[in-house]
Amino acid sequence: MTAQPVEPAPRHPRKTLRGIREALPADQVAAFETERDGLDLEDLTRVAAFRDKWWARAVTARDAQLDSDSDAGMAGDLDLAEPWSLASGQ
Repeated sequence: MTAQPVEPAPRHPRKTLRGIREALPADQVAAFETERDGLDLEDLTRVAAFRDKWWARAVTARDAQLDSDSDAGMAGDLDLAEPWSLASGQ
């Protein structure tokens, strides 16, 4: 008898239209589809911007801590770790 490896659930949605759409909150899906349907596929810069914008929204929706950290960072209330020296011997 052999054991099958267990794959952990992906932390981030796949960077595909389907992966992004499935990870979006229900209240954002219509806006995603409207923008997607109007996208000029010949304009690769806009295609990449569309993908990055909506993938970031999907990641944020999937990770509530990231969302709250983003809000706190924008408000200037995020506690950050002290930087450390990368120089050796110090």
